[in-house]
Amino acid sequence: MLTTDLSNAPGLTLVERSQLDALTAELNLAESAFLDAATAQKFGKGLGAEFVVVGGYSVVGEQFLLDARLVKVESGTVVRAADAQGTVAAFVDVEKRLVSGLLDGLEVKLADDALARILATAPTRTFDAFAAYGEGLAKESAGKLPEAQAAYGQALAADPAFTLAAESLFGLRKSLDRAARDRQQKQSAKRAEKLDQLLTLLPEPSSPPDRKARAAFLLRLLVLHEQGQACERYAEMRRHLDVVGWKFPGGKEAYGQLWKDATALAVSVGYAPDPKADPGGHRDAEFRIQSKGAGLFSSVGRWFYDFPTMLLDVPSSPDLLTAMTTCMSVPEQLTELAALREAVTRHKVGDERPFDYPAMLSGRLEWSALAIRARGTGIDAAMAARIAALVSAYDDETTLKATGGGTARAWAESQARQLAGMGLAVERERVSRLAFTPTTLRAALDAVAAADPQRVAVADPDCKQPLEFLKAYASATKGSAAYARSTLAPLRDMGCLLSTPARFATGADAVKWVQTAPSRARDTESASCIAAFEEIPTRLPAGGLEAAPYAIIGLLTWYYGSLVLPLCVTDPAVGAG
Repeated sequence: MLTTDLSNAPGLTLVERSQLDALTAELNLAESAFLDAATAQKFGKGLGAEFVVVGGYSVVGEQFLLDARLVKVESGTVVRAADAQGTVAAFVDVEKRLVSGLLDGLEVKLADDALARILATAPTRTFDAFAAYGEGLAKESAGKLPEAQAAYGQALAADPAFTLAAESLFGLRKSLDRAARDRQQKQSAKRAEKLDQLLTLLPEPSSPPDRKARAAFLLRLLVLHEQGQACERYAEMRRHLDVVGWKFPGGKEAYGQLWKDATALAVSVGYAPDPKADPGGHRDAEFRIQSKGAGLFSSVGRWFYDFPTMLLDVPSSPDLLTAMTTCMSVPEQLTELAALREAVTRHKVGDERPFDYPAMLSGRLEWSALAIRARGTGIDAAMAARIAALVSAYDDETTLKATGGGTARAWAESQARQLAGMGLAVERERVSRLAFTPTTLRAALDAVAAADPQRVAVADPDCKQPLEFLKAYASATKGSAAYARSTLAPLRDMGCLLSTPARFATGADAVKWVQTAPSRARDTESASCIAAFEEIPTRLPAGGLEAAPYAIIGLLTWYYGSLVLPLCVTDPAVGAG
């Protein structure tokens, strides 16, 4: 408060706080040293100051006592002593009286309005808030940032309108955020360097490994997974299958021994911290070794799938197929899955059932291939038939503990529903384009907005009115909404966009196409589709087959928006964009 008030006095120049802090650190001064006039003289010379103010306050019961001395740096003498006292509740008034006394000692004469501003200015009139704020300043200066944050928070709790405390708290939080970021970056850099070193210490085994080599390879795979080296990890895991002849030591005993060996090795090479030095960090690494490492080596099936539901993307999974899907393009994945299915058959491990789930390993690979196709291209008739055949092959009578008490057939049906959802999402996205690409959509909108006779049929009487109507809309839209496509598609269908041949030769052809929409129905169960089919007769133009062009375009706009985009009908002409 003294700093703020003195800085507002005309004719005085205060040394910057940063300079004070820097010199304090340089001279290694304790807070008590500021009460010594000789130290104040030394301090003032270092700052290039003419005067230094030293002093303190105390609280006795409800009485607040404040004193200060003005030290002339050149001589080291106290040229003015001032004090003030009052109740704790009136600490602001006490401080203002002290300011007046110091200004008198500095022979600073203030105009009435300047003095009034100083006397009226106070960051807070709540002593508990002010004391907590002072504690925050002291802790922040000492580098004890969490304690400073708590003190600033206490100040704001005592006086929510204490703006200075709020600003200090916000600034401190930014400092803490930066410190946390810097710490994280340093830790990440250190960890990355350590992982690189570990790869040289943990080589890929080129022959069937013994216990120690198996533990080392487990750690190596974890390192590759942590580094995000999916392609290298896939290649090494794939090679390892051939090295061990597609057979892993099984059973709980082998699994337990492996993670114990790997955990001991992890501590010795620095992948995991020593349990005595960092129990929490050690437990985290141990859990990774058990769940993400040793579990994979419990069976060939787990090597392929580390998660029971094969159709669910689990990017954090360390299994072979997750590495494959992360590393390869969709066509490569399908080729690789075919090769893996052949290898699984050749090595006679296709009947393995990881997690004791209904699907054997060979079946899991086929389900995965179907899922990849469904995500990429949707589901065609042949795929739908194959999915139905797969589902029908599962037992529909025996309940399984692994599926929560359901049958194998019920489990397979749930997989099929997931596939159907994937395929539907792909088809919905494809149909939503209505055969426009982003480039052709933008070009069509630009052409309509500019009424460009080289690109739109502005001279055609059948196109003139709708083109004029859509001109303002095309100028405003960015072409990102489905509405833009469903509005432009009728213009394209009727030959108003010169870059594309007309879909319908006459308006009568367009009307007939909409009339026959129920014959192309793909959804006859949803309420919205049922309502749309029932609405067709009311949507047909009053003029019938000889309706005006504008009415035909309105009919097609409704058709796309109410029947095609909601996937109520199959329209082969709109899904190729």
